[in-house]
Amino acid sequence: MLIFAYLIIALVVFCIWFKKFWGDATTPKDDRISWIALAIGPLFWPIVLPLSILELTRKKSRVQIAQEDRESEEILEEDERAIADRNPTTT
Repeated sequence: MLIFAYLIIALVVFCIWFKKFWGDATTPKDDRISWIALAIGPLFWPIVLPLSILELTRKKSRVQIAQEDRESEEILEEDERAIADRNPTTT
């Protein structure tokens, strides 16, 4: 029964990853290593799945940090422009 549940989850993981793989335009469909990883990955889902989630959350947090940095830079630039507009220099 435990092996059956393990294989069912592996099949579900394979189906989800296959759908993502097939929809990804950046990965060539004739790349043998990609297909091997797609076949072997779901068999080791107790290890691979948490690592994949961890990597995705790290990437997401990096993107959020970069967006926050850009927003704060834009705010600072707007403040500098506002200060410059209030205090025009005469030349």
